[in-house]
Amino acid sequence: MNKIVIIDDHQLFLHGLKLTLENENNVVVTFDSPIKALVEIKNIQPDLILMDLYMPEMNGVAMIESLIQAEIPSPVVVLSACEDYQDVYHALQKGAMGFIPKSYSPQAMLNALEAVFEGDIFVPDNIAIEIDKIAQFEIKNKKAFNLSDRQIQILKLLHEGKKNREIADLLCISQDTVKFHQKGLYIALDVSGTTSRLQAVEKAISLGLIKA
Repeated sequence: MNKIVIIDDHQLFLHGLKLTLENENNVVVTFDSPIKALVEIKNIQPDLILMDLYMPEMNGVAMIESLIQAEIPSPVVVLSACEDYQDVYHALQKGAMGFIPKSYSPQAMLNALEAVFEGDIFVPDNIAIEIDKIAQFEIKNKKAFNLSDRQIQILKLLHEGKKNREIADLLCISQDTVKFHQKGLYIALDVSGTTSRLQAVEKAISLGLIKA
């Protein structure tokens, strides 16, 4: 018997998945809000967290980061209809133990979860191929422009329209550190002037460093 937490904002899917897992003698706790889940999940101490990638209050990658910051050691598996495998790649980079498409049959999903419980990282073979291509492409471009992981994070947040104060809060760093990384970004991407932010984001998108 395993204790499983499900986080998904679609009530019908949440209910159906809960029944499927309970039929396998699991204890299941559901949340339709990642914010609520973060408040309560530490007391639950689940053996596994299943969650969607796209939720209104917080996306899956940010949720994984929040779980790490809260020192919640439960393995996370993304269960999503997502077809943007770059997002799946980033979730796996952040520590997710697997990705299961929502199109999977109940039995295929249970088999995938069993692999995770045994310590494996589960990703369907066809998606693993695409993720490997994305990984190689990102590594190649980061090396070409000598960008750090932190600079890539800041680029993505600039693309989302975040101000320096918001970026500092999200990444738990000072605004001076944000400015330091921005300066390095602008030099590496060869942009300057009053529209440096916009130029950097546009160039990063054109190079495939971040997605549009």
